[in-house]
Amino acid sequence: MNERGGSLVELCTVVAIIAIVTGVSLPGWAALVAKQQQRTVIMEIASELRMARQLAMARHERIRVVVNAEQSTLRTECLDCETILLRQYDFSRKGMVIQSMTTKPEIMFQPSGRSATATTMVLIDGRRTPHQVTVSITGRVSLS
Repeated sequence: MNERGGSLVELCTVVAIIAIVTGVSLPGWAALVAKQQQRTVIMEIASELRMARQLAMARHERIRVVVNAEQSTLRTECLDCETILLRQYDFSRKGMVIQSMTTKPEIMFQPSGRSATATTMVLIDGRRTPHQVTVSITGRVSLS
């Protein structure tokens, strides 16, 4: 009879190789996941600002985004309507903090979509890398 199979030594060798490969690759994956999460937060902040601009144009009302650097939140408010709070975005648990803003901590969008002032917000990620979100006077939001 010709039986084919693997010995216990071969099985242990394969399991050991898989464990070594997994152990070596996990730190790289963790760094990649952290970097992607930080990139996502920056994109979400830019999306919140773009949404506020779109709301201002669609509703024909002044919309303000209040930036709270201490609590790491963005609060979108309507200045011309009864319901003041429209949206709130909290990124306090996502490893990103606001280092500085070039204007006061609010960004106002007019019904035309234009911003009241040009603003640059500098965000710092967990690796101390700065990222900029800029709102131009025309209301355009860009990342750098």
